[in-house]
Amino acid sequence: MPAAAGKDARPYRLGILGGTFDPPHLGHLALASLCIDHLALDELVWIPTGQSWQKGADVTPAADRFAMTELAAAALAGTPAKIRVSRMEVDREGPSYTIDTVRQLRDEYGPQASLCWLMGADQLLRLHTWHGWQQLFAHVHLCTATRPGFALSELEGPVREALATRQADTHLIQCSPSGRMWIDQTLAVDLSSTGLRQRLASGLPADDQLPAGVAHYIASQGLYRPTSGQA
Repeated sequence: MPAAAGKDARPYRLGILGGTFDPPHLGHLALASLCIDHLALDELVWIPTGQSWQKGADVTPAADRFAMTELAAAALAGTPAKIRVSRMEVDREGPSYTIDTVRQLRDEYGPQASLCWLMGADQLLRLHTWHGWQQLFAHVHLCTATRPGFALSELEGPVREALATRQADTHLIQCSPSGRMWIDQTLAVDLSSTGLRQRLASGLPADDQLPAGVAHYIASQGLYRPTSGQA
């Protein structure tokens, strides 16, 4: 928890990296590192989803995903930001709605802190399907790193409209509590957890796309094993 800022002090800057993390991969680390640098974050919290209401029951148990997220987060040791992993969604009963999470974090960090929800382009493309997505801006900034081949024209109309009125540079993000959108188009990483699960289920190696600790955990726990009849 940050100390209370004085009248002239800059806001405390929290980055929030939420997701299913099934599994966490090098794309997540690249996004985290980029945002720590560009947004000058004081702290980055990873928040694995508890009950993923959009993905149904076909999700690796929360205990495994939380353990893998801790191993991925450990790979950021030595960065300027404090790194931690939160159980708030894993321990919360019922579906994991992002709006509930950001409300809780705003209550914890106070009205002046700059809270930034970090996401990849795939999440931004689905933003209009999130429960209460337009209410997020009352609590956080939305900060996105795109992937190769992404175009803003792919965004659904309501999200494009929000971007048109809310897009800001990093300075404004750093100095204000919430309500803005920032998009970085320099991160040339095109990885997805879905693709990694499919690769592993087909018996193909994926260690070059995973943090070393996560790759070891997957192997030791027998996660994402090849499906019957495949190599």
